[in-house]
Amino acid sequence: MDFTQAFYSPREMAELAGVHPSTVMAWIHSGRLYAIKLSERTYRIPNRTVRKLLAPETVRPPTVIDRPDAIVDLAEADREPEPAWSNG
Repeated sequence: MDFTQAFYSPREMAELAGVHPSTVMAWIHSGRLYAIKLSERTYRIPNRTVRKLLAPETVRPPTVIDRPDAIVDLAEADREPEPAWSNG
C-alpha cells in the first residue's frame, strides 16, 4: 500500500481497509480510530493513524529517554519527524 495523502476520508480509509464505510465510522465513534471532525458529517483521518492500523511496521514507535532529573516538555515528548509532504 502506498500512503501518500496527508489525510483520508472515511470512505477512502474503508477502501484501503477492505471494509464498509459505516465500519470506519463505527471505529471513529468508538474511539478505536482517531479522526478530525471538520463538521457534523465530515471527518478526516491522518496518514499516521491509517498507517498505524493498516501497516503498523511503517510507524516509528515512540522514543523513551530515561532522564530522571530532567524537566520534560510534554509537547515535545512524542513528536514525530516532519512528514515528506510537509513544507515546514
